Amino acid sequence: MFTSSVILIGVCLTLYFQSDRQVQSMNWDEYTNLQYNEERSHSLEEFNQKIAPYKLEDEIQKILEKNRLAGQKTRVMEIGSGNGRVLMELKKLYPEVEFYGINKEKTHTFYRRESFILTALKFEIMTKPELENTELPYVVFQDIDFGARIPYDEDKFDLVFSQNVIRYIKYKFELFNEILRILRNGGISFHTDLPPIHIYEKGVILDFKDAIGEIRRKGIEMRLLEGQRSVMFKKGDENSLFPVSPHQPVPSKAESMTQEQRRPEMGYNLKY
Repeated sequence: MFTSSVILIGVCLTLYFQSDRQVQSMNWDEYTNLQYNEERSHSLEEFNQKIAPYKLEDEIQKILEKNRLAGQKTRVMEIGSGNGRVLMELKKLYPEVEFYGINKEKTHTFYRRESFILTALKFEIMTKPELENTELPYVVFQDIDFGARIPYDEDKFDLVFSQNVIRYIKYKFELFNEILRILRNGGISFHTDLPPIHIYEKGVILDFKDAIGEIRRKGIEMRLLEGQRSVMFKKGDENSLFPVSPHQPVPSKAESMTQEQRRPEMGYNLKY
């Protein structure tokens, strides 16, 4: 309990101090020396190709218009936001939307909120004058596998997405359930580059398409996209959860797991 409280306090302090941007103190030329992993620096256009027939900006536009009428703030999160390229492209399109990112750890190219500035310059998304008047996305560094709690309150976000992240997550549906928790009713979530996910019904493995059909019948609106390698799901009922259980229970202490136990491949059983 004490450890959880310390972590929560640390996250809150991180977000508090992020509200005081240091754009003016940035070394603007720092971005020219950054060596991004080009294979993982996907653009918004590339992401949209993987969630066809949807487009992320179109979904945000619809949410934004609805929230404007209701007088509500629109919030969007990317899980595994990497260097923040997609978030900054979206921020360029929708400056009034609050964007958030979560990364597992800091890297030499992305280690603080102001790293979004360097990304925007590197990929020519925004100019320096534009960045000086931009409210940067928020970022948290935390491993959200092994049933970990996403460090935000329930019903906070309108849209959550990830690209090429779920394949590295062992407890995939536990993460999906956390996403449902932080989504508002009617909120949607997109995830690309899924690996094969083994779901069993009475000991027989189901084709993933058939498994999604069973999940839909049990109350979760979920569908396959882009050649069955991307999914979209939507939060309906306030207490809706994915009706599956993992073959291996979530460990009480993930840090004590062996490397073999940490491998992301794991099956799920449908609940009855």
